[in-house]
Amino acid sequence: MLQQSKAPSWLQQQKSQIAAQFLDSLWRDLLILTAVVLPVSLLRIFHTGWLDLYLVHLSIGSIVILTGLYRHRLPLQLKGVLIIAIMLVLGAGGLYSFGLAANGTFWLICGCLITGFLYSARTLHLVCALAMSIFLANFIGYSTGVLQAQTNLDLYMQGVSSWLNFLLTAVMMVFILLRAVQAQQQKLMAVTQHQYRQWLDDLPLALEVVDLEQKVYYQNHAVRRLFGQDSQASAPHASVPQAGVPMQLLAHLRDKNTGAPLRASQLPAAAALRGENHFIDAATLKTSQGETVVRCWGWPGYREDGEIGYGITVFEDISRQALSEQYKNEFIANVSHELRTPLTAIRGSIGLIVGGIFGDVPKKAEDMARICQHNAERLLFLVNDLLDLQKIEQGKLEITPVPVDASPLLRSCTENLQSYANGFGSKIMLNDQAPHAVVNLDPDRLQQVLANLLSNAVKFSPKNTVVMLSARTEARQLVIAVQDQGRGIPEAQYSKVFEPFTRLEPQDGEAQPGSGLGLSISKKLVQYMGGQISFSSQEGIGTTFELRFPLLVE
Repeated sequence: MLQQSKAPSWLQQQKSQIAAQFLDSLWRDLLILTAVVLPVSLLRIFHTGWLDLYLVHLSIGSIVILTGLYRHRLPLQLKGVLIIAIMLVLGAGGLYSFGLAANGTFWLICGCLITGFLYSARTLHLVCALAMSIFLANFIGYSTGVLQAQTNLDLYMQGVSSWLNFLLTAVMMVFILLRAVQAQQQKLMAVTQHQYRQWLDDLPLALEVVDLEQKVYYQNHAVRRLFGQDSQASAPHASVPQAGVPMQLLAHLRDKNTGAPLRASQLPAAAALRGENHFIDAATLKTSQGETVVRCWGWPGYREDGEIGYGITVFEDISRQALSEQYKNEFIANVSHELRTPLTAIRGSIGLIVGGIFGDVPKKAEDMARICQHNAERLLFLVNDLLDLQKIEQGKLEITPVPVDASPLLRSCTENLQSYANGFGSKIMLNDQAPHAVVNLDPDRLQQVLANLLSNAVKFSPKNTVVMLSARTEARQLVIAVQDQGRGIPEAQYSKVFEPFTRLEPQDGEAQPGSGLGLSISKKLVQYMGGQISFSSQEGIGTTFELRFPLLVE
């Protein structure tokens, strides 16, 4: 039995197809060989008188010719059994008639080679045992004298046609060996593809590989589950499904934030085929089942010569995460708004009490009121940070850039935070080397960024030290720096500095208050205003944060 199951899988179908191609090529080669050798053999009848032998040749040749001509119509099993049987018969006949002077051994070896490719190891062992039995039987027969050559071997070996027949049989054996090796390589490749298919087909991520002609090279099962079988028919530019066209080109994909349709050039496959690594954080996919939120990746795949051969794309269904994110943002927005109103009222009321509007307050009560005022301001800052973070994540942060004279703004920030620094035993100094610099930015947002940087510098600086706020111009840019004399940031924590809700681990065990949002929001604000933010730090010496903005006027 050929190695295939009753319900062949993809791998079994590939193996059957390779076996069919292998057999068809062998029958074609054997047909050509027979068409050349058979007339030569028949002509030798007139010179040798070996009529009985060549009648057998004629019968076998007729079978080969008929099978070779109708090979595409015959079942795979029949073609395999016939060619192995012919090889064994030719081998047995050649050894019986001429011993080792003929090419019977070649035919036996060819029969074993073909069996080894087509059938199981058990069948191969049986055929090899049969071939060996034929060879040993003839060997013993000729060695003991029981068998004698059926013809004059001297006459046989002197004939040109004998040598031609021997040569053609050897060439046939080489062809069979080469085709068997080639077919075995194809089978191994099919097995490898099957293994990869097992690994990739059932991935929860939708994997689609597109070739240079914008045709599908591979799709796993998740692609059809995600895009839906109807996505082709529902596409605006495809009234009927198109075979080989990538699902991502035929689906309704839109940018989640703007709602604008993604053009073909914006899809991961197109970017990957351009040699780019592409990432779309969130896009909406519309199918007959509704809308889905997906995250997309694309990266190029390379051929053996190093050239781009295909684009590899992955789509992940993040609908649940997106819904959770929406609920979280709505919750933060609602709670923040609900908290800000009473906090503003509390801070205002406490400010009136501390300011003496209602008369003198006992010293202890005033101290407690100031503590309440300080913590109310901290809570209000936290609420505002949460609101800003939520707006940034939703792309709704409002920035109003205008030409700003930097010097007055820097002086204002220094004065406003001086009392805060005094509470930590520090001092803020301004070193303004760009008194006439004008930049295009949102002054309120820049003050928010500087307040975050200066308050952090004050908190992490030892008492009786100076926090330096400086400004200079460099390469058509305004450079604003905030330098402290604190313990510095360990290099291992550099990557976490601008992450939200991240607070650097204290080295002395003394944690400073804060939400871990200030630097993350500051980075986003600076980028929204067209600037850059960076930092440098040395442990035991201090940290410097730098802001860079393009100059309008120097």
